Amino acid sequence: MAPMEKARIYIDSEPIDVKERRLTGAQLRALVTPPADNLWRDINDAQDHLVEPTEPVAIENNMRFFTDRPRVIYIDKVPYEVRTAALTGTQLRHLATPPVPAGHGIWKDIQDDLDDPIETGEIVAVINGDRFFTKPLPLKKIHVTVNRRPVTVHGAEQTGLSIKETAIAQSVPIKMDFLLSRKDGLRFKPVGDTENIRVRKDDEFRANDGDDNS
Repeated sequence: MAPMEKARIYIDSEPIDVKERRLTGAQLRALVTPPADNLWRDINDAQDHLVEPTEPVAIENNMRFFTDRPRVIYIDKVPYEVRTAALTGTQLRHLATPPVPAGHGIWKDIQDDLDDPIETGEIVAVINGDRFFTKPLPLKKIHVTVNRRPVTVHGAEQTGLSIKETAIAQSVPIKMDFLLSRKDGLRFKPVGDTENIRVRKDDEFRANDGDDNS
């Protein structure tokens, strides 16, 4: 009798070759180290199925399972323990201490490859030892006006002082001690030098030496 070909299955994204055509939940749990307490079968477009220890499973090529066994992943070389086979981009960001800031991207470390940063809702499969890294994203150019003159700022996170510094660097005739305000509806509201604001495209600012901005 010809030897039975092995089937490749995946547990927590790890490929495992098995020759058996039927395994119980307990046998599947024992295929990984350390053995898993709970194991689910990954079912496309349906709720995943919890496989009981005594439940027999007919093995098919490329079947996928995941467990809740602990695994350690690294974000910027710092180890973090998780008990899931998949995390969203948001969960990865908040797993780190402190959380990855909005102006930074997070990537999975893949040898000889550098993909786009992981998106907020993107689901990422994780296995023990996976490494992720973060770094600042290029700052987006945003076009605003200061005293009706065009000014380009880099990044949405600004302060009143940084707006004035950028405007002066781009030849707007104002001084650093001028009072800054931003148009909000029909009026202009003051923006303090140390006040953190989020700049939007086409924002209108005024800067003067103390006259009323209303």
